[in-house]
Amino acid sequence: MKAIILAIIGTILIFTSNPTLILLGIAIFGYMLSRRTVPEALLSAPAFGIVATTLILLATSRIGIDVEPSRIVIATLTIILGLKTEIKLKLEEGKLKELGLLGIASFLGLVVRNFYFLLPDYRAADTWFHGSKVKMIISTGTVTLLMFPNTSHGKLLLTPQVIMLWLPSYLGLRLENIIYAMNTLRIFEILYLPVLAYLVGKNIKREVGIFAAFLVNFSALYYYFVQYALLPAFTNYMLFLFALYILQLSIRERKPDIILLLGLTSGVMVVTHPYQYMLFQAVAFFTTISLENKREGLKIFLAQLIVSGAIFLAFTPSSSTYLSRGVSMNPRFSNKDNPDFLISIIKYSFIENGQLLFGFTFVLGLIVSIIRGSSIERGIALGFLTIISLMLNKTYIGITIPYFSAIWNSERAFMLTTPIIPLLEGIGMERVARIKKEVAISLLIIGMIISYPHLRIEHIGSESSYLLDKEIVDFIMNVSKIAGNETVMTACEFDSGRWIPILTNTPIACYPKNISKVKYLYVDTRGAGEIEVYLINIVNFLDRKVIMFRDGLWLLRLDEHGSPPRDVLEYYHTNGTIRPLDDTRWFVYGYINQNPVIIKLRKFEKFPYALMISSSSSVLFSTSETFNELIITINGRENKTVEIYLDGKLLRRYKFKNNYRDEKVNLKVTVPPGLHYLTFYSPNTSYRDPIGIKEIALKR
Repeated sequence: MKAIILAIIGTILIFTSNPTLILLGIAIFGYMLSRRTVPEALLSAPAFGIVATTLILLATSRIGIDVEPSRIVIATLTIILGLKTEIKLKLEEGKLKELGLLGIASFLGLVVRNFYFLLPDYRAADTWFHGSKVKMIISTGTVTLLMFPNTSHGKLLLTPQVIMLWLPSYLGLRLENIIYAMNTLRIFEILYLPVLAYLVGKNIKREVGIFAAFLVNFSALYYYFVQYALLPAFTNYMLFLFALYILQLSIRERKPDIILLLGLTSGVMVVTHPYQYMLFQAVAFFTTISLENKREGLKIFLAQLIVSGAIFLAFTPSSSTYLSRGVSMNPRFSNKDNPDFLISIIKYSFIENGQLLFGFTFVLGLIVSIIRGSSIERGIALGFLTIISLMLNKTYIGITIPYFSAIWNSERAFMLTTPIIPLLEGIGMERVARIKKEVAISLLIIGMIISYPHLRIEHIGSESSYLLDKEIVDFIMNVSKIAGNETVMTACEFDSGRWIPILTNTPIACYPKNISKVKYLYVDTRGAGEIEVYLINIVNFLDRKVIMFRDGLWLLRLDEHGSPPRDVLEYYHTNGTIRPLDDTRWFVYGYINQNPVIIKLRKFEKFPYALMISSSSSVLFSTSETFNELIITINGRENKTVEIYLDGKLLRRYKFKNNYRDEKVNLKVTVPPGLHYLTFYSPNTSYRDPIGIKEIALKR
């Protein structure tokens, strides 16, 4: 039957403003295209749709057409293709089994992650930066951006990280959708990556594909904490695997349209971010020169390189600058480009986190691929070794290798191997299956069982360090309703306030510049998990009028005085015991509360301390009765001195008697009902020399 009904459904979905529905519409568009090009039309449809939609957005922007009308182009093409496409409603039994296995493999990605997803704003600036770029795409109507968001910090170069270029096409120009759409893409990629790994592996051998699909969501590197900040990385893992699949088809079928598709896919990859593209070119080069007919292989390699290069030159602002600077760039960072880090990231990926069995199959797969593997197996293995060589060069030698040395550091370089690792593990596991199938299946199941609790902890720790959820987005929307076009002052770094100008049209200013000229102050006291201290101490503004408060988020009116309202007193209320193990809400300034490492320690190893990393820190609490004594359980470096204040009055100067062992400080002081704050002051306190607060007990 004709696919017109499906095409009409896809068109309707494309014109909605729901991120999930329009992503489904883009997948239908991709299906209409893939039916005419590749054998695995259904499984490759979402990636096909994303590549095609991105190229349409790039092209329409290049000729000056706004991104919003480009949806009409996509919808029109979907209808036209639907009229010309035949589909079969009946699936073969083998296909149903295949889809069932892939469904289980993808579903396990949610199980391992405990079905726990906040909205992707990591403590670093990356996700905020990408959200700002999407806001600018919506505001300007073009994906060709020549400037940075005006609240960016530092002297960053404009990079071609036009993350999710197709994303604004389904936002319906509603700014509050931006963060939800980013999250939709992230969860979709988690579900879809096993499918793409299967497509690549299946074209080596069916068993490799099945093993690789299940291994994706149990591969530790996918849970490495930096992955939670770099959304373009996950998008490019998807494009990388899709490009590998198309590379396999290009070599096997050698059809011009498939080779063109390969170039277009790798072109979208380089526009999204060049790092993963460089690894793909290495894999493609090693694959094609490993063919018996090297001449034909190099033709394929050069054809896709020319097409992708043309896309880069045509659609990347300042592309000539990147090309010239990339030749000589060679950044090196002592904290990442050293032997200890190299060993630690290898252990993290292949030994720790329950990865030992998978690490064994990885080594086996790597060796087998180089010695006896097919061209694609050898290309993947040599691509991995290329990254290891690059890391060794950055660590020990420092020779400048054009473009490859421009990769930021060894950490970022190794992360590029994330989509490769399950493939090599799958190859190794298939080799075991050749000897004894039951042993290979046992290795897979036991490995998944062993790694599950470790990876679950990794995910929950990193996900909990995100700064946004639905409640906080609602709070931000209400801030905008109150402030309107008035500027709101925020810390700009390490808090949710930086999303105000992205999700709304309310401008922000960065604390403390020109604070006397600003009416509103936004404070996020939840303790964003960076090793640098959040800039704003709420206790300095307790005499200002609280316009709105919710769970540690404050909106204050700086030009008006007032007392903290009832909801503040209730939120910070204590019956006499303040423990960070129970809740960190009281530790409002100078503590590292939302760092993923601290979260993991607190949630899963019952780490009992709030870590003070600032010379001055504050604990905010309220009582409804009178207390006459404070007993503080605290620890720190031997002979280190800390001054303890209550509501600004010095209570005691205390010197630690032991080296990081619990000590009790008894303070006779009257604490009447109301809101109070404890201040701890100790010069030169930092994450390298912290103070731990275990408990604050109030006694009658």
